[in-house]
Amino acid sequence: MYKITKKLTIILFFIFVAKLSYSQNKGGTLMVGTTGDILNFDAFSLGFISYPNLHQCYDSLITYDSQLRILPRLATFWRVNDSGTELTFSLRKNVKWHNGREFVADDVVKNIEKALSPSGGHNVHGMVKKTMLGAETLDKYTVLIKFRAPTPNMFDIFNAMRMMAPESFNTLKNKCIGTGPFKLEEWIPGDQLVYVKNEDFWQPGRPLLDKIIFKPYSDLEALNSALETGLIGAAIAVPPKDYKRLKNTGLDVLFGQTGALLYSITVNPPDPDQPTGPLSDKRVRQAICHSMDREAMVDQALFGVGGASVVPFPTYSIAYFPEYSDHYGFSLDKASKLLDSAGWKDSNGDGIRDKNGKELVLNTITIQAYPETTDMAQIIKSDLNKIGVDVDIEPLDSATYGPRHLGTKATDGSAVFDLDVTFVGRQHLDPMGLFDNSPYRHFRSPIFPRGDFPDGYVENLEKAGSTVDIAERKKAFKKVQEIMLDACIDIPISWKYTLFAKQNNVHDIGWTVNDEIKIENTWID
Repeated sequence: MYKITKKLTIILFFIFVAKLSYSQNKGGTLMVGTTGDILNFDAFSLGFISYPNLHQCYDSLITYDSQLRILPRLATFWRVNDSGTELTFSLRKNVKWHNGREFVADDVVKNIEKALSPSGGHNVHGMVKKTMLGAETLDKYTVLIKFRAPTPNMFDIFNAMRMMAPESFNTLKNKCIGTGPFKLEEWIPGDQLVYVKNEDFWQPGRPLLDKIIFKPYSDLEALNSALETGLIGAAIAVPPKDYKRLKNTGLDVLFGQTGALLYSITVNPPDPDQPTGPLSDKRVRQAICHSMDREAMVDQALFGVGGASVVPFPTYSIAYFPEYSDHYGFSLDKASKLLDSAGWKDSNGDGIRDKNGKELVLNTITIQAYPETTDMAQIIKSDLNKIGVDVDIEPLDSATYGPRHLGTKATDGSAVFDLDVTFVGRQHLDPMGLFDNSPYRHFRSPIFPRGDFPDGYVENLEKAGSTVDIAERKKAFKKVQEIMLDACIDIPISWKYTLFAKQNNVHDIGWTVNDEIKIENTWID
């Protein structure tokens, strides 16, 4: 009986494997709808609009799984020295760039040099500027990275840093050369981004698809219609308001990584070389903090797909302190008293406060591709109107939003808005990840381009980022949050869940811990 059962088990196992192999159909084209087009192919630009590029064309040395465990990618082995100041990677051999050249240690060195460059590092520059000294090759497949001090978030850096062929650095505006599962076929800005299977991808049997087409939709109703009619097979970041409707039509709607993203309001006071304005006064900013009805925003703008939060870190973070979790409760009465104390009164009875002949009006930008940001702004406007503050809302397309959000050479690096309804990420990894985001970072800041940060902000962030002592880090992060709460520059609102929608015949769409879409294992039946 045992022998028969054992034989039957073996037979059933091979039938299962054969069926599994058969069911994962190879080939085919997947069309993916997006809420906006990419701007370029620079893998160090980590804005949400770049997400279609990051794991199709490119690959990283290591990655995290959903439980934040480190997994090998282009590196197969790594070692940290005893002092936490050196990291050695052994690279995977026989990996090819899309142009056929072999991926070697010198390519990693050149990518790190790019990251360390203020002009070439973009978002990744913020992660490495204060911590990383540089890199050197030990042999063809081994690279040594040196840090200024113990660096607790060193693996976060390499999870975020995708490798680009150095010979492509000067052509990233319109093309990419990576080692990823797909190669660029064409990009027609505003129309489509097409990737084809990389036949030389290092992972055997992957990718399964022959082609991916990313199709940008500026009209989100058109995106939903394309999903419902089957014109597209999947979509990234469908609006929360459409979650239930799309589910009810039979589509699969999947939640991305919990805690990966956070809706946040950025308050932008005038720079020291600009005329003072209402936001120059901390009391006005604190009044705005008290005017945030987070629960209403989650219920009405996010349709329940969120989780209100006064602080920017999840409860499992070493930077989470429960005593601050209700620091700014919703109170228009407190907000009104703060505005009174700051001298903003409605002197002419028109319903809008004024001071020295100037009305209290806040220019507020939102992201057109994410309509919930505009819906949040409408709730903020309604509440602030009740206490005599007017809000002028500007929904912006991606090409316009970026320069206003980040500043430009023409604005001398200064952001152009009073309030910005946006979202940030990476705070669910090492807490230092939050401070790589432009509203929070402590150098090349579009909010403090002249370096006039609140007292103690920079010093305590540098302490937190240069020690592996947990107690010392917690102490520094606590001080940073005290400073942030007092200054009221960045106002957390709610956790943001990326919603991925797909047809029932599309299987195994993946995403990273930062909600960047991954399609190397995706297949269609």
